[in-house]
Amino acid sequence: MTSINPIYSILCIDDEVQNLAVFDSAFSQDYHVYKASTGKAGLKILEQKTVQLVITGQDLPDMTGLEFLEKIIPLYPDCMRMIMTGTGDMDDIIRAIDRGIIFSYVAKPWQPENLKISIDNALEVYNLKRQNGNLISSLNEIKQTLQRKVMERTREIEQQRLNITDSILYARRIQKALMLTGKELDKLMPSHFVFNKPKDIVSGDFYLVSKKNDRLIIAVVDCTGHGVPGAFMSILGISFLNELVNTMDSPQASDILNELRKRTIRALGQTGKTDEAREGMEMALCVIDPVSRKIQYSGAFRPLYLMSGGELSEIRGDRMPIGIYHEEEIPFTNREIQYREHDSIYLFTDGYVDQIGGLDRKTFKSVRLKKLIREIWQKPMKEQASILREEHEIWRAGQEQIDDILVLGVKLFDLKH
Repeated sequence: MTSINPIYSILCIDDEVQNLAVFDSAFSQDYHVYKASTGKAGLKILEQKTVQLVITGQDLPDMTGLEFLEKIIPLYPDCMRMIMTGTGDMDDIIRAIDRGIIFSYVAKPWQPENLKISIDNALEVYNLKRQNGNLISSLNEIKQTLQRKVMERTREIEQQRLNITDSILYARRIQKALMLTGKELDKLMPSHFVFNKPKDIVSGDFYLVSKKNDRLIIAVVDCTGHGVPGAFMSILGISFLNELVNTMDSPQASDILNELRKRTIRALGQTGKTDEAREGMEMALCVIDPVSRKIQYSGAFRPLYLMSGGELSEIRGDRMPIGIYHEEEIPFTNREIQYREHDSIYLFTDGYVDQIGGLDRKTFKSVRLKKLIREIWQKPMKEQASILREEHEIWRAGQEQIDDILVLGVKLFDLKH
């Protein structure tokens, strides 16, 4: 079928003018036909015209047909290439096909019907190659667009991360500002250590040390959760504890816990419903009277360790939290302990003893902590903190820290009164 508007262009090169005329007569109605009698003339046409198929004879005046086709490959890689030849050149033709120099060959003398089929096959391959090229180009554009969007989104996420990190770092400064500094602690407790190792930037564990009417109030508190949620709870707990200590004339340990529980439940809107979140705190709190050498202790799940005369005593807290627990609020127990001049006390959250590690990937457990304290309690307090930190790292052995850690130790002999 003849094309009214030919869309493909063919360059035919032959050293015989009569052959070119026959080719033009046979195919000019179906294709744009350009003719050349030398390789040089064919190159000139290719520079000026867009051609989809080149068909050349093998014996040209200035070069062979294969030399011509090999020369145009890097210049016009999409252009299809065919050669017309006699039987004497078949070895060279087969090698050219294998090397991809030509798509196919046409044996002389050629028949219009057979050559038309070969031309259409070549142009179909050309069309498929162009479609494939367009598809690859489109895919590359889509890929570049996606990469650009991913990079933009990554930058946005990184900026958000930096903003969040900056906010959390600022929250850590606020959290630290609410607790006494090392110098302030040294004035109240000349021989002490604080081993504080948050799991994240901010912590759900905190300590409070305050003085009221010559009595020293020391608390170590573990809020529900860690990271930002725990930090919010810790700020709430620090604020409530400071207010309670400052407003109570003669605070007892259990009174502080009872009142702290009321305020926490009220602040969190806890009602005791079964589907309600159970945010709260665990804590160990001591009110120490250096004159009478007595300790009032009250605890919510957290114990007090007392080292006296080389013996470690564990005074356990009540098994209920600072927060909603049962419908009936049971008062916290106030325990009074007489201590001796060279005794030491240790208060801690559960992060240290719950750390997973060791060869069997088990928790450190309170048994190991007690053994460790018995071994180090007579050493200077700063050295004890270093040993606790080192033992923790050895036990953890590269495992993820699972919770905030806070351990506070105090030698009681030189408390100011």
